[in-house]
Amino acid sequence: MNHSVTRLFADTLDHYFSPYARKLSQSPHLIALRDGFQISMPFVFIGCILVPLIFPLTSSLSMSEASSFAQGWESFSRSLQPFILPMYQITLGLVALIVSFGVSASLAKQYRLPERLSGLTGCLSFLMLSGFSTLSSQELYYLGGGGIFTALVAGIYAVEIINLFIKKGWYIHMPDDVPLITAQGFKLLIPIFVVFLTLSLFNIILKHYAGVYFPHLIETLFKPLILASDSLAAVIISILVCQLLWFVGIHGSIIITSIMNPFWMTNLLANQAAIETGAQIPPHIYTASFWDFFLLIGGVGSTLPLVYLALKSRSNHMKSVGKVALLPAIFNINEPILFGFPIIMNPVFILPFIFVPIFNATIAWYLTSIGVMDRIVMMLPWTVPAPLGATWAANGSIVNVLMVLFAIFNAYCLYLPFFRAHEKIILAQQEQMAAKQH
Repeated sequence: MNHSVTRLFADTLDHYFSPYARKLSQSPHLIALRDGFQISMPFVFIGCILVPLIFPLTSSLSMSEASSFAQGWESFSRSLQPFILPMYQITLGLVALIVSFGVSASLAKQYRLPERLSGLTGCLSFLMLSGFSTLSSQELYYLGGGGIFTALVAGIYAVEIINLFIKKGWYIHMPDDVPLITAQGFKLLIPIFVVFLTLSLFNIILKHYAGVYFPHLIETLFKPLILASDSLAAVIISILVCQLLWFVGIHGSIIITSIMNPFWMTNLLANQAAIETGAQIPPHIYTASFWDFFLLIGGVGSTLPLVYLALKSRSNHMKSVGKVALLPAIFNINEPILFGFPIIMNPVFILPFIFVPIFNATIAWYLTSIGVMDRIVMMLPWTVPAPLGATWAANGSIVNVLMVLFAIFNAYCLYLPFFRAHEKIILAQQEQMAAKQH
């Protein structure tokens, strides 16, 4: 390996790419998107955990094919459905409404506006922009995964209008002795009215000229983009950007997940809608759990094998890093490896750090696309150990576990020569230090 070339590449990347990436990571709107999805995560997890009970694997088998245990499990699942189906519907079925609150409240916090009132305004703005005037099945659909993009637009629009009016002083001023919550309510009264009025006028115009409400228009316009987001090219590009950002010390995962979460959530809920209708193969491959459990095994860069190599190293420094990193790495947390080896800004590791997850992702993508691996129908916390998360997220897929094990072995083989090169450098440095002390 030509270390001077890789060092030059790393320095160039840090000089030209890092300033823009850091600025993007600090964007209030990107932070609001991230926070909006994070606040929805507990509800999404609860809804996803119920999927194996509501849609058991045995439901796709005939009674003659299923074992007695499987038949009993399906019967048990059916008996629970009156209790758990409402929980599933109120969590995943209203995910866009939850996201709209989270985005609005987060953006309001950054603008130093009343968070709760702004969050509620974002929710109601989303309902208005969705054309939520009757209880039709189409409008209810847009409260879930179909309305994610509308929720983001409505939440951001509502808070931007509120922020504009507050900055300009176009609000009702109350005496200082008025309780804070009352004063905030009157302060936001005019901007909230303007938000609702403008959205109502927009709906009338859009319905008159396009014949549809905003969510349906967005769904039609964004369909090519959504399809493009569920492609191998999208997987590779998102990995490449994430790894390059991490390599120069920027939390690339935050940026990528903030951008991809709307697409991932849309794809996941479309998969769940497909299995509700009895489809054998859900339509989408690239979801958050695909990212978490096939590409981030042990953390960003799939560095889990490096922990094993560190524990077996001849270097006491690397052994100590391996001991500290072992437990976090099992739960996909690898900051001890990233900063302890280090991998960040270390030209020795730049190639495997980028190409190990890309190689594993490509294999996982093609195996899933040809039907060997099962598609994701659940979202789980990213801290679930990769083999367990891969099978659980696909409703109990054994093949997905085997893919994770292969990915770990593949990462081990690809990281090994680079680890040995780094180990030699560390040992040489230790010998030099020992010689100076003597």
